[in-house]
Amino acid sequence: MPARLRWSIALAALAVFVLLALQLVTATGLAAVHLGITQALQARRGPALDALMLALSNSHSTTVVLIAAVVLAAWRWRRDDRPAAWSLAAVPAGELLNVGLKNLFERPRPVVPEPLVHLSTYSFPSGHAVASAVFFGALCALLWQRVRSRRLRIVATAGAVVMVLLVSFSRVYLGAHYASDVLAGIAVGTFCVALLLR
Repeated sequence: MPARLRWSIALAALAVFVLLALQLVTATGLAAVHLGITQALQARRGPALDALMLALSNSHSTTVVLIAAVVLAAWRWRRDDRPAAWSLAAVPAGELLNVGLKNLFERPRPVVPEPLVHLSTYSFPSGHAVASAVFFGALCALLWQRVRSRRLRIVATAGAVVMVLLVSFSRVYLGAHYASDVLAGIAVGTFCVALLLR
């Protein structure tokens, strides 16, 4: 990926995060809108969709994604693909950054009736969104470096975007996050991928 493109993506992601953080700190009207989104999704819950969203969320927890990244990095290292192994370092870097940001902003979780998950950690940004964005983003970028087929690159990019959006949606649906939390998480993950990949 050209350096100019990487820096442009990193700066755009940073700008999105800063805007979301500002609306959080200044308690603008967007916070009420994001709570409304969470509540609207809660009103449309059903057993089948609940099970699907829980499965999607649990399979993309920060621990699961971190283990998958370590296994992939070890496999690429053994295949003498050191750049790929180092690129996957974006995953733990993103997750560590997320922990620091959560403790900096200390945003409580949404208060919703009958939440499907109960968490004691802070809400902003979403760890699931960060982990999925940085993991699928790193995989997609690595594929772009190794595959010449334009069609396969488009399919990989679309697949990565869909997975990140689905995981992020599941967190709002389950009542674990506001929409701004997952948007901020996607921005943090994108920032890490753009910054750490060569």
